[in-house]
Amino acid sequence: MEFRFALRDNGMRAAFQLLHMVLEHNVWLEDAFDRAIQLYLSYYRSIPKSLERSTAHKLMLAMLNHDERFVEPSPHSLQKLTLQSVKDAVMNQFVGSNMEVSIVGDFTEEEVESCVLDYLGTVRASSSPTIEERIEKISFRPFPSDVHFQQVYIKDTDERACAYIAGPAPNRWGFATEGNDLFNVIQRSDADAEISEPVSLDLTGKRHINVRSHPLFFGITLSLLAEIINSRLFTTVRDSMGLTYDVSFELNLFDKLDLGWYVIAVTSTPSKVHKAVDACKGVLRGLHSSRIVERELDRAKRTLLMKHEAETKTNAYWLGLLAHLQSSSVPRKDVSCIKELTTLYENATIEDLYIAYEHLKVDDSSLFACIGIAGAESGEDTNDDEPDVDLHGMGPMGGRGLSTMTRPTT
Repeated sequence: MEFRFALRDNGMRAAFQLLHMVLEHNVWLEDAFDRAIQLYLSYYRSIPKSLERSTAHKLMLAMLNHDERFVEPSPHSLQKLTLQSVKDAVMNQFVGSNMEVSIVGDFTEEEVESCVLDYLGTVRASSSPTIEERIEKISFRPFPSDVHFQQVYIKDTDERACAYIAGPAPNRWGFATEGNDLFNVIQRSDADAEISEPVSLDLTGKRHINVRSHPLFFGITLSLLAEIINSRLFTTVRDSMGLTYDVSFELNLFDKLDLGWYVIAVTSTPSKVHKAVDACKGVLRGLHSSRIVERELDRAKRTLLMKHEAETKTNAYWLGLLAHLQSSSVPRKDVSCIKELTTLYENATIEDLYIAYEHLKVDDSSLFACIGIAGAESGEDTNDDEPDVDLHGMGPMGGRGLSTMTRPTT
């Protein structure tokens, strides 16, 4: 859970007061709980009315084997909740050892210290300070199954189509879905090679980093890889073949969960969407037959470095960089992941990107795809006004109401 406060002049003390009230004087009302239940029921019931959301939720349920932690709660799940069970679930997380406070802005050390002592220093110790964080295993659906490829049909006056293609990826810190630490795999593959120093200087005094030994190796290389795949998808599937209105490749890299996934999102027409999906798969799998060249890598580096430079002017971006820096649950994140970020991008090589690419699952047994088609005569209408009991959408990201525009990347 995350609280963010945008402060006006002299607003820091007010923000700390609010945080203190949440921790010490929180109020749970039955009518507010009922309104929240109704809100999520409305999200759930609106899923079949959206082509994109219907397609997205069907893909996610298939890929993650009906794991409800990544989807909209169903009426059946919501009925099991009580105000007390929800309160316990939330407040059990609000313990000192499980909290991280990051502050970005123009302030004095004395001001922050005073607020911390007055409002966080007066929070009572938890009665169970040694709560062990336990995350139940998340797994992708095994192959073979009849849901690796699915279709959704919706009756609509406008003919249109979309598709999502997804598959497993490592998380930001190099842990894969099988629980493997991929840094061990890299070290074994380089065992017979000459191991360079983590940091070195060339004759001009320029600093060089051995990217493969850095904890952010997979975060850096996968981000560069995503830029290159995105560019290839756009130029090939959209511009050259004319099969899509839009196409994009996105990575969802977690910090605490030992997995991640990628998603290709396609917007097309009913007559072209199947060919577009096949073309996207071809681009995704084609990085060995059509190898990455320096020009592509340089362009990806420029794009990400320019984006980083622009966003460092915002407080929100700095808060994102600082997230988990103090957390014992993300032990590989240290201050070098911020200080050396630009150097890591600059030092990454094509060979580094191919090491990361080897751990993107792009084979038929790992890929999941779902095509959504809307039209006056859909032929195989699988969506009624009310979803079935097992129908779920994607969970909200960042605030109330945002789940009405769900995508598999949330």
